[in-house]
Amino acid sequence: MSTQQEQETKQRPHREMTPYERYLQQKRKRRTSRIIFWVIIIEAVCLILGAIVLFLPREDPEVEELIHKKVRFDYETEKARVVTFGLAVPKPDIDVQLLSVNDWSRPGIVVNKIRKIVVHYLGNPETSAQENRDYFESLKNLQDTYMSANYVVGTDGEIIQCVPDGEVAWASNKANYYSISIENCHHDESGKFTDATYLSDVHLVAYLTEKYDLERDDIIRHYDVTGKDCPKWYVEHPDEWEQFKDDVMTYREECRSIQRHMVDELLHGETENETEKDVLREYLDSFKEETVVEMETSDQDLWEDLKKRAERYGDH
Repeated sequence: MSTQQEQETKQRPHREMTPYERYLQQKRKRRTSRIIFWVIIIEAVCLILGAIVLFLPREDPEVEELIHKKVRFDYETEKARVVTFGLAVPKPDIDVQLLSVNDWSRPGIVVNKIRKIVVHYLGNPETSAQENRDYFESLKNLQDTYMSANYVVGTDGEIIQCVPDGEVAWASNKANYYSISIENCHHDESGKFTDATYLSDVHLVAYLTEKYDLERDDIIRHYDVTGKDCPKWYVEHPDEWEQFKDDVMTYREECRSIQRHMVDELLHGETENETEKDVLREYLDSFKEETVVEMETSDQDLWEDLKKRAERYGDH
């Protein structure tokens, strides 16, 4: 059948077609359907293969090298690796009672870097650390003054933390934005600290100055910021203020000396009969928490024993 005849056949109503013409028409439709079906299948297969290739992980020689590389550590002795050098000054006993975040006593402003420790006195004799902390908290409701401190030290030596170290407390004027403030309770108008308050102050200031890598000249009075008679006793007795800072630094050095002595005992042992393994095991036995050992060492038997101990700790 010619092309012209096919077109004429297509244009003719179905009822006017001969059986043969109807057969040809159905045949053409089936062929067109098959072509469309296979085009769709081929396109779908190509899309799937393309997606697989796109998301298939590629081998990276450097990554493969790192995966199969056996990591080793440089060290002098097993004992030197076990020793962890932390702060020499122990953290004093601190009762953490943080204030609610509010404009009047704990604004929640972050301090970029702590550069000073500021010592104050409260100027309110015979009040306790807890009473002053609670007063700071009440300011969010009273809304009549801005006041707080990072720490309050009581007359019995108790220490309450009101504001985190890294936040502004309303205590030291322009120094609020780079310091930690410590308010101190006292018995009378002289503002003199009790022995217990003094001792806690020495321990707290020593801890904070070491923690934030500060030195003697970074310990200041409120007076040194604004000229205010605070802390009153140390403004009126500057020689005793110098003694306070000396005591802080002396305590820090004593703690460092004790740390060096303890490390020396760990590294060298106290008796000639005490072996390196004995010292290391004694040190690890002092821990009450899980010990994780992932290192290689020349003393493989010892580290295998430590791994077993770590597993036992993990079961408790």
